[in-house]
Amino acid sequence: MSGVRAFRWRNGALDSIEDMDSVHRTDLVGLENQIEAAEKNIRSFVSGGAHLDMLLWGERGAGKSSIIKMLLTEYHEAGLRAVEFRQEDIDELHALNSTIRRDSKHYYIIYFDDISFDRNDVLFRRFKSVLEGGLEKRPANCMIVATSNMRHMVPDKAADTNDIYDRDEENEKISLKSRFAINIGFYPMRREPYLSIAEHYLKKFGLNIDDWQRLAENYAMDRGGRSGRIAKQFAVQMLLDRS
Repeated sequence: MSGVRAFRWRNGALDSIEDMDSVHRTDLVGLENQIEAAEKNIRSFVSGGAHLDMLLWGERGAGKSSIIKMLLTEYHEAGLRAVEFRQEDIDELHALNSTIRRDSKHYYIIYFDDISFDRNDVLFRRFKSVLEGGLEKRPANCMIVATSNMRHMVPDKAADTNDIYDRDEENEKISLKSRFAINIGFYPMRREPYLSIAEHYLKKFGLNIDDWQRLAENYAMDRGGRSGRIAKQFAVQMLLDRS
């Protein structure tokens, strides 16, 4: 396991991700505050110190998963590893914990990507109980990290009802977010940081394009809004157009 940075949990075992998508810090333009919050927790984690579960939530394509990939790249030598875990497999988490407990040399992020729950989804109760902790103590060398495009991860209908029982149920679901001690938000991107990211990738690709700001803005408008992902896609499109 020493040379592998990440795994998937499949059929009750760790499956190595051999060709992991690497992300470099210099590519995460405009995310300094989010990186600082996540990195402080990870740095303490791989030092054997205190650490807390993290939720990275907010806009699509804003860099949530990219920050996790960057930290895996930079802290791999310190023993950091990640396991992609599907929310529908939550009942198998105890088996993964047992596997992690047997490998005391490494520090594992149990990574839930893009989690969300329907109003009637029974999985959210199981997921919340995992975060709260049960009789089994979680291994000291693991933490849970999740990303979500939804602030509360569960649709909120409480504002549309006067039924106190409906409100209690919805508040319980919304409270799932509060079970993550560290919440890192990613907000709608403004014009300036969007253009900074686009410019970064244009320079990285060696492109010198007249009127690129207007083209980048039009590209974002056609795709429903600005994000770091859209900025990079714009630069790649410009590269393709000139190949």
